[in-house]
Parts: sequence; C-alpha cells; structure tokens
Amino acid sequence: MADRRLSRLPMRALPWLIGAILVSVWGAGTAHACSCEEISLTQGFERAQYVFTGKVVEAIQHTWTVDVDRVWKGAEKLAGRVRLLDVYAGIDCEFYFEPDRSYMFFAIKAKSSRYVYYQPQACNWTSPLHSKRVPSSIGSIWLEDSFVKDYGPGESPKGKDPWERLPAHGGVAH
Repeated sequence: MADRRLSRLPMRALPWLIGAILVSVWGAGTAHACSCEEISLTQGFERAQYVFTGKVVEAIQHTWTVDVDRVWKGAEKLAGRVRLLDVYAGIDCEFYFEPDRSYMFFAIKAKSSRYVYYQPQACNWTSPLHSKRVPSSIGSIWLEDSFVKDYGPGESPKGKDPWERLPAHGGVAH
C-alpha cells in the first residue's frame, strides 16, 4: 500500500523529499534529534567539568582521541591528549566527531575502572569550531571567540596522560 502512495508522488516533489532527508541528516551536527532545553553559555560552562578545544586525531566506533589545544575549565587535570567515549551511542543524542576536525567540547569524566575517558555532554554546547555563532555585546561571534572574550584565552592542559602508562588498547595508547 505504501509503495502505491509513493509511486503517486509527483516527480517534482521527489527532489524536495530527498533534500529534506539530507538536511535532517547533515544539519543535525554533532548530536542528532536530541530533545534539549536551550541553555546559556554560562549554564553550559557550569554544567561541564571540562571545557576545551581540541582536534580529533583518531576515531574508532564511538570513541575518539583528541589533542587538546586550549582549556577553560579543568586544565589542571586534563592531559594534552584525551579519549572521549560516547555513552549516547545508539540513541537520539549520539555524537559524531570527524577526524582532523577541531571542536569545542563540554565534557565530564566518564566512569571507568581501568581507562580514563571523558564524555561529551548532550544538551550542552559541544560543537565544531566555527560552526555556532552566539550573540555578544559586539554582535554575533563564534562560540569559541565568545569564550576568549568572556573567560580569557584559555590555557594549555596540565594533566598527565593516564594512557601513557597503560598497555596498548585498541591502537590508541602510546
């Protein structure tokens, strides 16, 4: 029955349908179809244990290795290279981070007994650099520029990489 209805769609409606599907898939960004309340940057900062920028250097399923660049919250514990774990994999708030792309992360420490992982927070501001503009007193600016304006330039991570002393695991330990 559904096949007959689809075949009756006018041909000019087909490109619109395909376009709508592509926009919904590509336009969702890092989190897909996650129902979230809008929060301010200040609320996002307060909810996160770690706020930092970094470049994804490796992706294996729903874990990512990130080289940390600048840190606004948690620099004393955050290492120069961290591992992110997507606890939302397979549900609406699942993340997709692209290798060789830089992001601003709002994260918490994931519970783990042996390896140290960080968990990006759904319903927070985690996003690729130069992808979100926010209002400011000087007009609309990039999210990461807003953090520099409001919280300073950030700092380098100061923590030790806990993965350095562990045996190789899935090709991500050093």
